[in-house]
Amino acid sequence: MSLTTGRPPARGWRRFAGDRRGVAAIEFAMLAIPFFLLIFALIETALIFLGEFSLDQAATRVARLVRTGEAQKAALSADDFRKAICTEVSYLLKCADIAIDLKVYQSFADLPPPPAVQNGSLNTAGFGYQLGGTQAVQALRIYYKWPVLTDMMRSTLSDMSDGSHLLSSIVVFQTEPY
Repeated sequence: MSLTTGRPPARGWRRFAGDRRGVAAIEFAMLAIPFFLLIFALIETALIFLGEFSLDQAATRVARLVRTGEAQKAALSADDFRKAICTEVSYLLKCADIAIDLKVYQSFADLPPPPAVQNGSLNTAGFGYQLGGTQAVQALRIYYKWPVLTDMMRSTLSDMSDGSHLLSSIVVFQTEPY
């Protein structure tokens, strides 16, 4: 260090500027945050798609029980119907948070528009459980509020007032003449 200026000699700075050790660590530190954000976004999006797919598969399988008349012949109660859905999705979704609506309609034109969301929350006021007879028009609507975990994804994926993403599955069918 020079006594008059208080700075190290110029050759020390040149030597430091030319040193390339640690460049990879510095570059990784600069790119690590965007990289991990991208990974977390991919994982969360994949989990939401998996939840939606699982809900669709459960709705299709359980609606088949109603469509073919098996649920009517077995006098399947609303709790048994919920259990049938929950066994299909319990590995991924909380059964208590699933909203189910099974109703009979006069025609396909009378079906309600999806989804049943009002002011950013799910409106389950008109939901019920009704098994139809032969050749009845029915709709099975299943909803689940998926919690969005990362703040970055919450701004793009959440469609509910509590920051969750609404998963929905709707199966519309006419029961068979059983």
